[in-house]
Amino acid sequence: MKKRIFAVILSVCMMLTMASCSSAPAAQTSAAPAETDKQYTVAVLAWSLAEEFGVDIVTGASNAAEELGVQVVSPDPAGDMQKEIAILEDLIQQKVDAICIAPVDADAIVPYIDKVREAGIVVVDYDIETTATVDAKVLSDNYAGGKMAAQYLVQEMGTTGKVLILEEVPGVTTAEERIAGFAEEIAKYPDIEVVRQLSNGTRDTHRATTENMLTAHPDITGIFCFMGDNTLGAYAACQAMNRPDVKIAGYDASPEQVEIMKKDGPDCNIISSVALFPKVIGRTALETAYKILEGETIDGVVNTELGMLTAKDVENFVDKG
Repeated sequence: MKKRIFAVILSVCMMLTMASCSSAPAAQTSAAPAETDKQYTVAVLAWSLAEEFGVDIVTGASNAAEELGVQVVSPDPAGDMQKEIAILEDLIQQKVDAICIAPVDADAIVPYIDKVREAGIVVVDYDIETTATVDAKVLSDNYAGGKMAAQYLVQEMGTTGKVLILEEVPGVTTAEERIAGFAEEIAKYPDIEVVRQLSNGTRDTHRATTENMLTAHPDITGIFCFMGDNTLGAYAACQAMNRPDVKIAGYDASPEQVEIMKKDGPDCNIISSVALFPKVIGRTALETAYKILEGETIDGVVNTELGMLTAKDVENFVDKG
């Protein structure tokens, strides 16, 4: 009897040992380390890095990228459409995950954005709106910004005078929309004459253009500049020609413009500058690309805010981003 009981106990122990041995591999498999998350590479293309605005865009995007663990590359199109096309083709070969782009030419860029998206790369259009199909758009209200500039210029200049509008080549929708908003608002005042002049290029180009126009039209009392570099070029021209009477309604509210206003005081030639907060734009564009890469759907346009920098209230201006 005792022998039979011992045999049963021995059999049970052997079965438990075998079960334990057979389960060991499964335990080792479940303990295998999980695969690490992929790091995205996002290209951020400013219109030109020669402009302070473009540098601030990339800075804002880079700050967001650091927080999200994203790698940023920022080749410079330098305002050259052919260079931008070459950059896009190179980014396709590099197999970046997303591209945030302010197109040099909003119309001519369309087939090249199509090619980028066919390669499976996410495209976020920011600042300059294109008609191309993209995954998302990050834009400010340029038309409203132009109207804001006109309203403040009239407030400070009065309802009579002659206003110079510095224009950009066709295809830069940002410039076209800002100028359209400004012109519509100014048209409400029949005693304000408007003259227009193309000014495309560097800050020195804008200075030369403004000097030529002030010489041809010495009765100019106001100037509208749709971006930072022509604002500063127009300012340099007024300083060089000793025209403190000319009031400049500018754009971009760059740190350099802020310092000029602080130096010159409330009688500064640059009386105002529409603030776009480019670091916020860059951050928003990068974060939008990241959300799409993570599977989120973006509906419609992601809007960024506008502000107003004025010489009379420059000490209270707060840059964002």
